[in-house]
Amino acid sequence: MKMGVRSKAYQCHHALLAASVCALVIYCSPWFSREANVKGSGRVSRAESVIPDEMSVDRALQSAAKRALDGREGTVIVMDARTGRLRALINSLLAIGEAFPPGSTIKSFTALAAMRGGHIDSDARLLCREPYRSPDFEIRCPHQPRQGTSYDLAQALAHSCNYYFAKVGERLNGGEFGATLASFGFGARTGVSAAKEEVEGEESTGALLSNRWRVAKALGEDQSLLVTPMQLITAYTALVNGGHLFSPQLDAPDDFRPRERARLKIAPAHRATLIEGMRGAVRYGTAESAGLDALPISIFGKTGTSTASDGVQMQGWFVGFAAEGNSKKELPREGEVELAVLVFLKQAHGAECAEAAREVFAEYAERKQQRSHPSSQSKSETSSASSVSSPSLSSSFPSSQEASPAASSNNSRDSQSSPVSVSVRLVSEGVTRTLSLEEYLRGVLAAEASVEDEFEALKAQAVTSRTFALKNMNRHGRENYNFCSTTHCQRFVTADESANESAGETMRRRAIAETADEILRDEGNHTVDAYFHVACGGATADMRTLWGAATAAAGGTPTYARGVRDSFCATMPYRRWTDVIPATELLRALQSDARSHPGERLDRVNVVRRDGTGRAELVALEGERPRRLRGWDFKIIVGRALGWNLLKSSRFEVERRGANFVFRGGGFGHGLGLCQHGAHVMAERGAPYRQILNNYFPGTSIGKEAREGEGRRQKAVGSRQEAESSDRNRLDDSERDGIFRRVSYLSAPLSMGVSSLQRNGARGLRLSSENFRVTYPAEIEPREIEGVLRALEAARKSVARRVADVLRDAANVSAIEVIIHRTTSDFVAATGQPPWAGAATRGRRIELQPLRTLRRRGVLDSMLRHEFAHVVIDAVGGGRTPRWLAEGLAAHVAGEGAMLTREKTKRKLTIDEVEDALMKNPPTAQEMHGLYAASYREVQALIRAEGEASVWRRVAILPRF
Repeated sequence: MKMGVRSKAYQCHHALLAASVCALVIYCSPWFSREANVKGSGRVSRAESVIPDEMSVDRALQSAAKRALDGREGTVIVMDARTGRLRALINSLLAIGEAFPPGSTIKSFTALAAMRGGHIDSDARLLCREPYRSPDFEIRCPHQPRQGTSYDLAQALAHSCNYYFAKVGERLNGGEFGATLASFGFGARTGVSAAKEEVEGEESTGALLSNRWRVAKALGEDQSLLVTPMQLITAYTALVNGGHLFSPQLDAPDDFRPRERARLKIAPAHRATLIEGMRGAVRYGTAESAGLDALPISIFGKTGTSTASDGVQMQGWFVGFAAEGNSKKELPREGEVELAVLVFLKQAHGAECAEAAREVFAEYAERKQQRSHPSSQSKSETSSASSVSSPSLSSSFPSSQEASPAASSNNSRDSQSSPVSVSVRLVSEGVTRTLSLEEYLRGVLAAEASVEDEFEALKAQAVTSRTFALKNMNRHGRENYNFCSTTHCQRFVTADESANESAGETMRRRAIAETADEILRDEGNHTVDAYFHVACGGATADMRTLWGAATAAAGGTPTYARGVRDSFCATMPYRRWTDVIPATELLRALQSDARSHPGERLDRVNVVRRDGTGRAELVALEGERPRRLRGWDFKIIVGRALGWNLLKSSRFEVERRGANFVFRGGGFGHGLGLCQHGAHVMAERGAPYRQILNNYFPGTSIGKEAREGEGRRQKAVGSRQEAESSDRNRLDDSERDGIFRRVSYLSAPLSMGVSSLQRNGARGLRLSSENFRVTYPAEIEPREIEGVLRALEAARKSVARRVADVLRDAANVSAIEVIIHRTTSDFVAATGQPPWAGAATRGRRIELQPLRTLRRRGVLDSMLRHEFAHVVIDAVGGGRTPRWLAEGLAAHVAGEGAMLTREKTKRKLTIDEVEDALMKNPPTAQEMHGLYAASYREVQALIRAEGEASVWRRVAILPRF
């Protein structure tokens, strides 16, 4: 076998087929582009003259769908449930050309198959004893445990009870399940068409394989059952609209003619039960947090979360319907179900998709109201996206052109009001700066709320951070300054002082100005201990049980510090997490501290007492020497030794599984005080900042900071007694790094928060996470780069899990440079690669084509995983890995198998021929695609024969391979 050392950068050659480009052109028609000139086509002009209202609604729905997607990787489909006419479509290639496991959205069809087969009826009740376990499958339920509560079919559907439907799956067989799904069009093309031009050959059939029946299929978690978003919305529409299975058509309303593929017979009782379950999902179940039931129309639907083909990432689904009439109380009749909306998002959960769908339903509800009351229609049909949003989601502050007098007065007060000076030690620079309290808060918010875009949440953060600062003014009294710039105090970065400050900085400045001098006070008019954290996981913490009685006030724990229930962060990252820690690693961590040292072995870890917020208050260690310690101390000891992204909070449960300990928990951080994720959701739903603060600090009030006395210390050093008291209540820097590390509400899988945006000379801007630094053009929004960072951190975590038991050092690859080029020409000039190549990687440097190019090709997410895999392979193999092995293994990690094996090669190449061709860098994308496919097949054969761990070992021991 030829071994040649890899001398050129890895290339990721994802080329689009010409037919795919044609499909994209067809679907990206001006019918649904708000920016398009609709009078440029005679056909559109005729449609407007015939049905102007329908066309304007279509345009509004398309704009709403675009806002709902918000740049994330996914698709939104909006369809008339009575005719199959597509009213809006975002990312058509993903909607029809790719298939995914449907997750819990398939449960409606599982229920229908079981009812048709006589296995259950609508009254069939079952006590949930989650998790469900079988010899080949295990799964937990998404709902909160409810001991002693049983569900009937509609309730199980509303709560998406995995245990219930797994038990139903035990009664089903593959024949009746497959027949039901096939009748609704799964496993076949929908026949979607656009503007009377058929799109043949481009639509995926999905997968409906009749192999061995597995319970996982009944829950939509099996790779033999894959559906396209378009298949799912047409099937659901047939389920609820009386059995009409349409071929969806992207066409204008003037001469539209429905195309019905089949008329299905659905028993009225079955339809009623399924709609009742979907209505429950919106009212009290998995989609409750989206607030859909608050809209002035009847909405019902089903969420789903499935595992992606890489076995690691999550994908979210929501398919919902709007109905007319009095159907909030009564079952909608055939013809009353008007609108169908499907949202599919990668790296998301179903509840997030339901929340995104709200944007579309709110727009539709508003348009219906305008049609019912024409006189109330005061805004233009060509209004901007912000002006057509739901009233409950309206902007919290005036636009820059309409600044209120109050805002103006506050802005002037910002420069005059507060005489307090604060000294801040900039740890990384090794200098101390003195500045006003309000300037200090600007730097705190720039670090702790760098991407928060809800104004009322920013105001709540400003009041909380100001209160914390005034309460802890002597935190570093012994060192002759007030605060450090790390998470030991509050993170601080130098705010943008330029004349052209960012929009985010402008918002933060206004939030501070409009809450000037405001702090939180308790019932005795004392400044409160105002902590904040990333995510509480369902309930904020009790200070006494978390940190011990010594941390509470002498008179007992104040009301505001006892913890509150919180449902607002339910759809945000860190609501649920699972960490698997090898027993050897956990033992090593616990041996690092005398309080937790169990001797030379660790047998079990038990949570023996929980507090009222669900956090582990007391943990028992069983080993050579039994130990008991506070749950928070256990979390800190583990985090200090193994990394703060493991064991993210003390709200966890644990079990021993063979050589591993499995921790399942919720939340990120200590959980005290303000939950940043929850505050964001509250603000997003229209709550003012005072209501947010009252929710997380009950029993407090907002008052003005005193001019004299408490909190008004001009000197950095207070009394020795105060300094010593402050020291008793603080942890060391490394521990606080785990406690106070902030992650923005957008940073689902990041192992730390996104750092501040920095200018990087002529090369553009720079944004960093813990392990990656991205340099990108100035015209790209930071939110897009945050998505790239999230995907890269998720890829790193995925690879770490794959190689943890084989190549321990491979999981520690970090300090990776990522360059995003402004144009394809820039990419070609910098890398020497052909224009059809998507990326090039050398060592720990990844260079990418423009993001818009990669998104258009539909490969951004998989490419990031592919390129990071190359970084690890290069680090482990020392640059000696054969190209076929590197490319095949990277494609396996990236989950690109379905794409690579879609085409059959004319002649099967030997592995030596593949290696020789790869080293020569083929001149066309089609040739490279074939070589990647051959490499992938070879690696898959090795994995089937030896296991993935063995393949990674081959990479590591390459000189002897």
